[in-house]
Amino acid sequence: MNLYGPVNYNQLPDSDLALGSRLLAQVSNPFYGTITDQTSPLSAPTVQYGQLLRPHPQFLNMISTASPVGQSTYHALQLSIEHRFSNSLALLFACTHSKMIDNVGDYFSYVFGGQPQNNNCIRCDRSISLQDLPDVIRFSGQYELPFGRNRRFINNSWLAQAVGGFMVGSFFTYDNGLPVAVTSPNFSNSFGGGTGMRPNATGISTSVPGGRQMRNGGLYFNPAAFSPTPSFQFGNAARFLSDVRAPGTLNWDMLVSKRIPLHESVALDVRAEFFNAFNNVQFAGPNTNISSSSFGQIFLNQVNNPRQIQASMRLSF
Repeated sequence: MNLYGPVNYNQLPDSDLALGSRLLAQVSNPFYGTITDQTSPLSAPTVQYGQLLRPHPQFLNMISTASPVGQSTYHALQLSIEHRFSNSLALLFACTHSKMIDNVGDYFSYVFGGQPQNNNCIRCDRSISLQDLPDVIRFSGQYELPFGRNRRFINNSWLAQAVGGFMVGSFFTYDNGLPVAVTSPNFSNSFGGGTGMRPNATGISTSVPGGRQMRNGGLYFNPAAFSPTPSFQFGNAARFLSDVRAPGTLNWDMLVSKRIPLHESVALDVRAEFFNAFNNVQFAGPNTNISSSSFGQIFLNQVNNPRQIQASMRLSF
């Protein structure tokens, strides 16, 4: 499908990057005296030579914020199982195994400047999508305890009132984590190249010798898998790395509720909910800036909420 994304239509042709530092040399400005806006560099007596080689040299950047240049594909195997038992137990299991590929980000990424690395090669941005989650598992269950009036056990006397009306439930979430993107400073000097610049892939595996180090400052991926991109070039690393993902989600939410009959048509529902019930910690991804001294390292910063408990009461009539 065609997706919208920003494109700068006034970037240098890729072949001109071979001129190297000549692109930055100051030359006589043919638009001097014609362009009178003093805030524009095109009003000065000289301009950089690369400006005159742009497709429309009389303009600076020419960005269309919503060009239909994007492509996305999604394939998935989905399984869902639901069963309600006669003894007030209900279970729901769902899993998805999928792969998503695209060459543009979602709406918010392009609104906030997610321009292609090379506007002359949109297809070069094709990679695993930022939204790609290969394995997603959801499991939920609800069980009304068999105690109290009209139940199997302890169904009369005052004790039935005390232990009856309880329900427990749980919701489990798992996924492998989103892919990360390695970044690089913009040394392309392409007069209009995008903001999402990437380093070069060296062909070395991103795997850490001896295994990933889940500790503060530990190596999360092998920095030798990438090298800085030389000036007047674009990096060839993938836009998102399918083999390096931020830590995934492993979470349990739970609830306990009790219904207290007060009258024939009046009842009080008391409910307690436990979010992240086992206090599992989800960490932020690694440092992906090749210019940083900690490139490839992870720091154990929690990005999910710690255990939270919420209680509520509701009167039904």
